[in-house]
Amino acid sequence: MMRHRPVVTVAVAGAMLLLSACSTAVSPSRTPASPDGGAPSPESTALSGEDIRAHIADAEWSFAPDGLLEPFTVEFHEGTATDDSGRTYEIGTGVEGDADGDGVVDLAVPVSQHDGNGLLELWYIWLGAGDDTVATQVLYPIARTTRCGDAVHSVAAADPGFRIEQTLWMPHTDEDRDCADGGTGAQVRDVSVDVIDGVAYPIQTVPIAAWGGVCPRSDWLDGILDDTVEGRAAPAAAAPTVFEAGEEVAVYELPSATLLTRDGVKFFGFQTADPTAKSGATDATAVMMHCAFAG
Repeated sequence: MMRHRPVVTVAVAGAMLLLSACSTAVSPSRTPASPDGGAPSPESTALSGEDIRAHIADAEWSFAPDGLLEPFTVEFHEGTATDDSGRTYEIGTGVEGDADGDGVVDLAVPVSQHDGNGLLELWYIWLGAGDDTVATQVLYPIARTTRCGDAVHSVAAADPGFRIEQTLWMPHTDEDRDCADGGTGAQVRDVSVDVIDGVAYPIQTVPIAAWGGVCPRSDWLDGILDDTVEGRAAPAAAAPTVFEAGEEVAVYELPSATLLTRDGVKFFGFQTADPTAKSGATDATAVMMHCAFAG
């Protein structure tokens, strides 16, 4: 039997500063250690973050509107591009890390789209290949910044993966706020990459296991309690399970995400039954809804 319950949200203390259009925090370059903690492997020393930066500056990128919709290809030259609609694109510096734990350096990179006064900045992971391929793009962005919307404050290397500090624009709660004040949904999350059936997916590991790509807020603030759904961390049927059938969670409808549902899977928000579960924010539990897949 399903029943409605209200979402629990807590406003972040103090106003958040507006994120500048291309603000990123870049961690120092580092060479990943070998899996056993000893000296770096030969593969890891053969490829550097600078090698990946040089490669992606003149490469074709997949770019997904809103970080959720059907992607299109953007061809970059020396780090910039212009599409047929006159929108311009620019690649940021990026952050080095080891997203998949293979000892080869990877790069989390922001790419910004400017459309008049509009701004969409998506963070993508490029996996270092350690061979002539140099690097391949993970097709699913891990975070986004939009005008009067979500804002990424920093991305740094984790072990493994990347740590994202961001503020989400909360539906209804933030609709009367000034854009300069930013949203109220402070969140810290760690994301790594799993290759499942030959496809690389971002998987969230902190604060809880969930989808590691862009997770939009639900337009509705009342989740439906359900104990019949089994949730996965990625669209693939073989993806890790993040909660089992029989476990009561609050389920939320989400906006369209054709990038994620092209194979007929269901993409939805969920919240654990314990409303006090930490969201990953340092001093608030404002964001407790995460994303998963079923079907």
